[in-house]
Amino acid sequence: MTKMDIDFVDRGFLFWLYRTDRRWLVLTMLGVLALLLGWLQWRALQDEGVRLAQAQAQFTRVQPRLPARPSAAQGMSAEQIKATNSVIVQLNQPWSELLEILESTRKGRVAFLELRFDPLRSRIKGVAEAKNEMEMLRFMTQLKAQPLLVHAQLSLHQISQTDPNKPYRFEFSADWQPDGGRP
Repeated sequence: MTKMDIDFVDRGFLFWLYRTDRRWLVLTMLGVLALLLGWLQWRALQDEGVRLAQAQAQFTRVQPRLPARPSAAQGMSAEQIKATNSVIVQLNQPWSELLEILESTRKGRVAFLELRFDPLRSRIKGVAEAKNEMEMLRFMTQLKAQPLLVHAQLSLHQISQTDPNKPYRFEFSADWQPDGGRP
């Protein structure tokens, strides 16, 4: 004869928990745990958002409104502004190209003492020393041959009597033409 399972007792939650497969039980518990952790994380983010909004509102209330800073040019006179602009123009000149040209023309025989650039007229003026008059003339010839310098001329020359080597000190000038002197 076969065994019959006769049970007149009410089957509650514990009975079904005992009778179910353990794998389904573990999966159900993991799902509930994941839902619980997700909900806790969502609540933490909501609380953090509320806290940040309150801090931002408090910061905008507490932070004083700073007056607009006047620019440096407002306190300057017209002469100071003009002098500042001339310095800016001087600094923005193509000094590296100019110095390369002058260095290539002197070839170690001429010493530069002073170099000025007039940006309004694009004119270069300089003072240099040479060992003798031939070196001075050779420098001026090479300076005239440069394509970026036009109207190169010798302004003044003299022999330095105070120096025992008696070098020729001379002043020269030339017009700077960045396009190579082309019209």
